[in-house]
Amino acid sequence: MIRDLGPYVPKRSYKLNPPILAMLLNAVHDRHEGRVFVLQVGAGNGETGLPLLSRFRDDGWSGLLIEPLPQNFAQLEALYHDSDRVAILNLGISDVSANLQIHSLTPEAEARNRRGPRGRASLHRDRIARPGVADEDVQEAEVPVLRMDIVLEELGIDTVQLLVINAGGHEEQVLAGCDLAALDPSLIFLHTAPDSPAEANLIATLTAAGFIPFLVAGWLVGLAPGRLAVPLEELLTFFNRGIGARQEDEE
Repeated sequence: MIRDLGPYVPKRSYKLNPPILAMLLNAVHDRHEGRVFVLQVGAGNGETGLPLLSRFRDDGWSGLLIEPLPQNFAQLEALYHDSDRVAILNLGISDVSANLQIHSLTPEAEARNRRGPRGRASLHRDRIARPGVADEDVQEAEVPVLRMDIVLEELGIDTVQLLVINAGGHEEQVLAGCDLAALDPSLIFLHTAPDSPAEANLIATLTAAGFIPFLVAGWLVGLAPGRLAVPLEELLTFFNRGIGARQEDEE
């Protein structure tokens, strides 16, 4: 049961993002006693997005990481070359099985835009070729695309504890290719465009599947009710409520 504790508006809300994400991942870890299997679609180069690398290396997590962009996959493969708990696949995930074009910025265009995210890619060209991006700055590559249920059946994966999807605007199609209820994750992260029709559709999908949706650090988060519990001592320590801790001025 969720109890309303009243509004809390921090001065710099973005500073809460890393610890809140850490608490959510800690809650999954505790719930499953460290036996966490991650299914990540759009894993990038493995060192951006959610802080999962340390979980695989230090916390004993295992997972299947899927990345369609060839240059990202090469870095991902090198990162987990010696891991016996992480499998990686170089393909796209959608609601169809086909060969499709994936779009990304050329290395030269990325170099000119140093503040932009590295390794962005999408099956939707307009997610990359935005205003101000010249046609010659966008490169294409043909990649195999499969439905998620086909991949999971082939690999014998029937449930996951953590589901992460960052598919460059293709998140709806990724979810449409699997049975979310059968996967039964405790926690879901979906990367969406804020206040977009796609985000509204994904919120409806999560709600219909019985998940409680939240927005955290640019992610649409789905919580399975009654699954996760953040220890109160962890939460109170974060908000500097320990005995002798320096208290922030009340806002």
